[in-house]
Amino acid sequence: MSDLIEKNPWAELRRFTSARIALGRAGNSLPTDELLRFGVAHAQARDAVHQSFEPAGIAADLRALGLDSVLVHSEAPDRAHYLRRPDLGRRLDESSRAVLNAALAEAPPHLAIVIADGLSARAVHDHAVPLLSLQ
Repeated sequence: MSDLIEKNPWAELRRFTSARIALGRAGNSLPTDELLRFGVAHAQARDAVHQSFEPAGIAADLRALGLDSVLVHSEAPDRAHYLRRPDLGRRLDESSRAVLNAALAEAPPHLAIVIADGLSARAVHDHAVPLLSLQ
């Protein structure tokens, strides 16, 4: 059966990238194992996009590191709106602007780091606190 799969002569380049290159062919299509791998990756990407963001847990972890945080919200009321209108995710809502202005007036920080979920809450949950714990 493996003799039906035409090997791509560029297959050696796969070791230099995680991109989907040199996957081979089975007739006019991809080999079944590559098609299944793509299906799994696509499902994982969709899950990542729809996973909810839990900022309270990140704020608690930051407090444990001795870092203060201020929770604010964008003008996108929920994930579904954000996916349809990503521009709303780039602007703070009115109440968050007021909270942030009050915090700035009380004690202006030397450095501000924005932690936002964007299209992958999982990436933020996995990497934000470990990144900020590096010294």
